[in-house]
Formats: sequence, structure tokens, C-alpha cells
Amino acid sequence: MQGLLSDLPLLGVLELIHTSRQTGVLEVGGEVPFTVAFNHGEIVAGGILDWLGTEALQSCPMSPSRGHFDFGAKPVMGTPLGPYGHFMTEWARVGDEWEELCAYITSPSRLFSGELPLFNELGGRSIRAAARKANRPLLDVAQEVAAAVREKRVQPLDRYAWFGLLIKADPRLAPDHQLNPHLTGDLNLGEVVATGQSIELVREYLLTALHQGLRFQGSGWVLRDLVWEMRYA
Repeated sequence: MQGLLSDLPLLGVLELIHTSRQTGVLEVGGEVPFTVAFNHGEIVAGGILDWLGTEALQSCPMSPSRGHFDFGAKPVMGTPLGPYGHFMTEWARVGDEWEELCAYITSPSRLFSGELPLFNELGGRSIRAAARKANRPLLDVAQEVAAAVREKRVQPLDRYAWFGLLIKADPRLAPDHQLNPHLTGDLNLGEVVATGQSIELVREYLLTALHQGLRFQGSGWVLRDLVWEMRYA
């Protein structure tokens, strides 16, 4: 089963797979590409590239207006992430919450500094790094930071978690991009920005390259955050 999301909405595709009790993997292509794995119609796994699990899946858009889908029947093991109806309700709630939060935080990759535990150290910290260090849900930390931003207890910095990536230009990825001469593999992306290249230009290159096949450890959460940043930065 395959088609365009403009012809058959994603929610309809998910419901069809669930009600027909199918087993396999649904691949959703678009601005945020992701997968959803089903076992007898129940969602048992999913995520964005190498960022997998409930937290990753529920950050994906439930109603993308563009893109395509492809469901392939194949053996899938695993237990349901939750009762289908409840999981879908939570997916919708969490998705709405992320859109509201990113209006304040831009994305979980952005660094913040101020009067908040884990963010009061020199140089600040990203929401993702803080959530990992505290072993807490990403959404919970994002909610606290958004509240602190509104209360002016923390300030967003013009730095992002993906600044630490060391990317060397690949002629197969974004071959005509104006940033290619600066991506020699000697500087990480933050250092490339420091040479005078704009954050917007570096972000655009990285997102384009990820859509065209660039992969590294953490590419899933980086792609998700870049899409949010393109909308809210």
C-alpha cells in the first residue's frame, strides 16, 4: 500500500492499518520522514531515522499535508506502545504541545542560560543535553524551559546542540550549495558559523543533506529539531 498524503491523509492510513490488523512497517516521507511499525494493527515502534521510541514518534507530525507513504507487510515483533486509541490521543496532544513550546524555545537543540538548574552553568546547555543528564522526559524539560523563558529567568543563546557536528562536504549531497567550500572537515558547524557563515545557511545545508541521505549518530533528532527551527527560529 502506497500513495500521496495529499490524496489519503496519514490519520486515515494509520486507521486502515489498525482496523485491518496488519503487521509491517509504514514509511512516511516528507519534511519529517519517519516510520511506524505495526504488529497485528497495534503500534509497537517507530521514530525518525535513528531516533526511535515513543518520545520520537510522538514528536512527528500527525497530519502532514505533503509527502508520501509506503506500507510494507513484514514480520514485526514487539508489544504495543499503548492501546491504539490512547496512543493516538497522546500523539495528538504531545504534537500540539511541541508546536506551542517551540514558539518559545525554537527547538530542544537550542542552548539556554539562566536561573534554572542544569542551565545555570557557564555556556548554558541545550534542552536535549539537560534531559539526558537528568534522565527526564524531553517534553518535561522543554516545558520548564519555556516557562522560564516567559518569566525571563533563562535566555536563549545563539548556539545549538548540532554546532558540535563535524561535517565534510559530500559532492552527492547538496552539490551546488554555497557552504560546500567551508565544509572541509577541519571545523565543526559551530566553528563554521564563527567564521562568518550565518546560522540560517548552515541549518539549511544540514537539513538539505539529511533529506538527501547524510547520516550520523543522532541524525534523527537533529533532523526533527532543524525542521522546528526552520519554522520558529
